Amino acid sequence: MSDEAQLANWPKFCHHCGVPLPLGHPRFCIECGGDVTPHDMVLPALVPVPSPPHSKGQPAPTVRLGNAGVEQSVIGGTVRLPTSGAIPPGLWVLDEPPGSDVVLALYAPLRAVTGGWSGLIGKGWRADGRQDHPDGRAIFRFSATVEWFPAAGCGGGLRLRARIGAESRGREGRERRGFRYLAHDDAPMTLQESVWVGSDGTVRPAIPIPQIQIMAPPRIPRVSDYDDHVPSMSESEAELWAKGGQTTGLYYVNATIPLSQEHTPVGRGITLTPVGMIESRLHGVIPSGIINFGAGERYRVRLLRPYICDLAAWTRQITQIRAEAHNLGMAMESEPAAEWWLDRNGYDGVIFTRAQSRYRTERVVIAFRRSQIVHVIRK
Repeated sequence: MSDEAQLANWPKFCHHCGVPLPLGHPRFCIECGGDVTPHDMVLPALVPVPSPPHSKGQPAPTVRLGNAGVEQSVIGGTVRLPTSGAIPPGLWVLDEPPGSDVVLALYAPLRAVTGGWSGLIGKGWRADGRQDHPDGRAIFRFSATVEWFPAAGCGGGLRLRARIGAESRGREGRERRGFRYLAHDDAPMTLQESVWVGSDGTVRPAIPIPQIQIMAPPRIPRVSDYDDHVPSMSESEAELWAKGGQTTGLYYVNATIPLSQEHTPVGRGITLTPVGMIESRLHGVIPSGIINFGAGERYRVRLLRPYICDLAAWTRQITQIRAEAHNLGMAMESEPAAEWWLDRNGYDGVIFTRAQSRYRTERVVIAFRRSQIVHVIRK
């Protein structure tokens, strides 16, 4: 097929998560970060735009703050070096507001994707125009307004309102609905302005501005963040391995082979559906060559402390979870908020019951790591 024909048939939807792709010929999905370039298409390399010397190849520094159980990434702001003494929103408990010697943590509205985060227009970000270069390159600029606030009844009722900026690079004739931020390659996000406002919304320019760290939301390690693989075991070994967990029986997986992460109602994970009871019993005593047990490989999964609820109840629960995250300054979408909450409460997976409306089955299991799954070798 010619290059022209391939360009004309460029995918309109992401085959990883199903969302519509922007116009042009995008190489990755801005929603999930998945590569959407046709496998047989060879494209010329993009001309790189030099980034600041201190950011190229350097991972974002991390600190541990009081609102999550994982290290969190510093991605910009007025502070050069990270400090674990930074105060996230909702955790300042003094009567007076923080002074200029205090370091505050502000969270950018980002979503975790493979290798970094993404930001989208309409989900916390707005477009601030583009700058075209003579060689056909363009820089697209985005900004987001975020707020730091004290604990209820503290800090004199003041809120620190700040605008932060980010950039995305593209080629001539292309547009950007958002950007992908890679911790190892992209320049830090910038603090464009900040100001104290009172409870009535009036600006208080005379009050000193504290130092500010711009933070990525807590990135909870999930499937692609681990260097895990799915081992293979015999039926007896796999059954023994799964004992002690709360997920018995054989399962199919919804993901492609090798198992890739999906975007589920609880964030990134791998969805497994049970093999039918009769089929599962026959599978243990009759070789697969005699009776056709159906398409699909079989797996065992072991979750030690899953969160268990029916699917409709989760829809209500996620509203409360997002409100809890918002009270700590993290205006996250449903999926990253779910990842944060489940990790904070020590859950290693999810079991949905009454799941027919979405999965056409009574029960589904969502694993957070490939190492929680084994492939059953069929006789």
